[in-house]
Amino acid sequence: MNNEIMTQLDTVSQQLHTRSHVLSQPDQDNDIAILMAALAVTMEAVRSLCEDMNQLNGPKGLGSDGR
Repeated sequence: MNNEIMTQLDTVSQQLHTRSHVLSQPDQDNDIAILMAALAVTMEAVRSLCEDMNQLNGPKGLGSDGR
């Protein structure tokens, strides 16, 4: 994955965390808040894995696919 996609994952994940916090208030829908929080955590994990994969690929030209 490229840096733009990883930045988008990070941004959307932060937005989901914020929205899930708002929805977790007593008068809101807690089920939706839990789902949004879980999705945000999943997105953070995907972003982290992508960063790790980019480090394993190494610089372009040394076996890296260049993406």
